[in-house]
Amino acid sequence: MRQATAFAIAAGLLCAVTIPTHGTTTTVPSGGITRPAPTPRPRPTPLPRPIYQIPQGVFCLLPAGQGTGQDPQVYSDPDVDGISVRQNWGELELSEGVFDWSYVDNVISMAELAGKPVLLRIITGGGDIALGGSCPTWVMNAVANEALPPSQKFYTFDDFGSSVTIAVFWDPVWLEKKTAMIAALGARYSGRPGVKIVGVSFANANSEDWAVPHTPSEVAAWFAAGYTSEKMLEAGRQIIDAAMVAFPNQYITLAVAGNGPTLDPDPSYVARNAVLNARASWGGRLIVQKNSLSTYIPTAPGTGTAWKLLWDNRPNVAGQMLYWCYGDTTYRVNDGVPIDPSLALINSVNKGVGYGTNYIEIYRTDVVNLPDATHYAHTVLSAR
Repeated sequence: MRQATAFAIAAGLLCAVTIPTHGTTTTVPSGGITRPAPTPRPRPTPLPRPIYQIPQGVFCLLPAGQGTGQDPQVYSDPDVDGISVRQNWGELELSEGVFDWSYVDNVISMAELAGKPVLLRIITGGGDIALGGSCPTWVMNAVANEALPPSQKFYTFDDFGSSVTIAVFWDPVWLEKKTAMIAALGARYSGRPGVKIVGVSFANANSEDWAVPHTPSEVAAWFAAGYTSEKMLEAGRQIIDAAMVAFPNQYITLAVAGNGPTLDPDPSYVARNAVLNARASWGGRLIVQKNSLSTYIPTAPGTGTAWKLLWDNRPNVAGQMLYWCYGDTTYRVNDGVPIDPSLALINSVNKGVGYGTNYIEIYRTDVVNLPDATHYAHTVLSAR
């Protein structure tokens, strides 16, 4: 009897309920409480992300603006898994909004024809291209025309005996011109199926690698120019966001390093927090990269060094060789100690593999002249 009564009560409750529409209320039996229908929570728009895994293997690092005619073998080489194309900003955007796409178009087309993924990188560091850097002269002139004292918008440092002047990384005109270039780059290449990775930088004094001069006198000059960690992180956010928006279907790679012991709360503070901010906004689309692979880097996990940042960001990590091995009589990759070039490359690759790198960018001269070492790199990286 109790069971039948319970079913009857339940049936009565079901009959007394009307299914609400958005903004209406739910009707309950006499004596019940009228509650507003819950408002559906908006679902966030999913972030665009690549539909493929991070490419693995050897990426042949072409010289800036070169390497499409005299070495067609790199496109057919089975040990070359991808092509890294780079060009100076000043050679790409000749005047504001006027681009010469021919070089990048050519390399991407050749790589796509060969079925090899492309890592696209535009070099922006080093100051005025007319003085040996990579930045367009018209950009430097635009910064010069800002209503700010020169000491607050330019920074001069010594680069192996040469005086180099750059716009400070957080300068608003510099950031405006650079993000506009990234947007134009994306408008042209984000739809190309071969372009899988795009390099970005925001703390790059002399190339696209992370480089913030930090000797005692250089640190003093930075502070005089208005340096703060917060300004650096905001500049990084603007550049990374611009690249993510311009290339919604690609991975974005950022080379990281330290800023020395006195500019920030700790040497890796800016790089680490820039990565954390990008991860929070863009998830797994960011690749963290080190562009100084050599035989003598710290063995993984690199505790207590800037290399620990690479270890901490696995699996989305990659590397680039510090320099080429073949024909380098200074043995830069082996800290100046003479070594067989193939062994230097193999030992460097092994150090990178220890950090879990998906791909390693190897200079074209080594790819062409050190085939056995390149094959070894292709084998160990592709097997991961």
